[in-house]
Amino acid sequence: MDLRDAAQELYAALPRDFTAQRTALARKAKEDGEKDLAKQIGSLPKPAAGAWAINMLAVHKPEVVDGVVRFGVSLRSAQEASDAEAFRELGQQRQGELSSAVHAAKDLAAELGAPLSAAAAADVEQTLRAAMADAGAAAAVATGRLVRGLSGSGFESVDLTDAVAAAGPGDTVVAEAEAVPKDAATPKKRDRPEPAKETRAPKKASQEEATSLADRRAAKRTAALEEARADFEAADHEARKAEGAAAEAWDVVKDLTDRRANLKTDIEEAKRRLAELEAELIGVTRDADTAESNKKLAVRAATQQRRIADQAQRRVERLS
Repeated sequence: MDLRDAAQELYAALPRDFTAQRTALARKAKEDGEKDLAKQIGSLPKPAAGAWAINMLAVHKPEVVDGVVRFGVSLRSAQEASDAEAFRELGQQRQGELSSAVHAAKDLAAELGAPLSAAAAADVEQTLRAAMADAGAAAAVATGRLVRGLSGSGFESVDLTDAVAAAGPGDTVVAEAEAVPKDAATPKKRDRPEPAKETRAPKKASQEEATSLADRRAAKRTAALEEARADFEAADHEARKAEGAAAEAWDVVKDLTDRRANLKTDIEEAKRRLAELEAELIGVTRDADTAESNKKLAVRAATQQRRIADQAQRRVERLS
């Protein structure tokens, strides 16, 4: 077992198992007498969630990664060939390819028991976008040992520093077929030099090389502009949809705010009316208590007067 084999096995593990798996691999290397390897394994960093999801695609669904890489080759070929029409068509298809790959990564992560957050899914999309734009990034994505997300638009090379664990030759380098421009083939040697052109050939070759380089740069800028315009159109469309949804949400909030204000007013009015009724109840209760006392006094007085009247009647009856 070497470092790359260990890393290949380690970066295929689930996030929750990464630390335990790393410890187990380092222990095995140490038991085999490979202390330096054990130390190297122990220092392998845990991948970011988005990078882990792409590693899972490389392991379990390599056809998805291969599709992204192949699409990127077509995109860069159109860019290098200054084929604006082909590049525009591919640019319009790119978001669909990216969305499909991101959905595959999200579905796979969920199946493996480690669903991706919105931020991790965005990191997956950004990394795959970089892989389409840059051959080195495409090579890094295909290793299955990605440590962090990548970022790039195609105008500049993607920064691959510490992006791949146990990186080696071929992990982050451009394949020769893609690296060498089509118009940069080695010129054939002449059987005999032409003295008349010997002193001017270097200057002419230098001018042609400068022109070719300028043309490639101009083509790359044009392609990047087309890509930026396509990105803007897609982003503007999504922004308009989001603004419409925001306007609807604003209307809902406004309606609920008005209803809340009306309910608060009704509650305050009800509280005021309740206070009035409670005050009135207190007064009525006080009056009722007073009336009850007066009633008792009246009944007592009436009873006493009736007793006096009965006594007077009995006296009249005795005297009659």
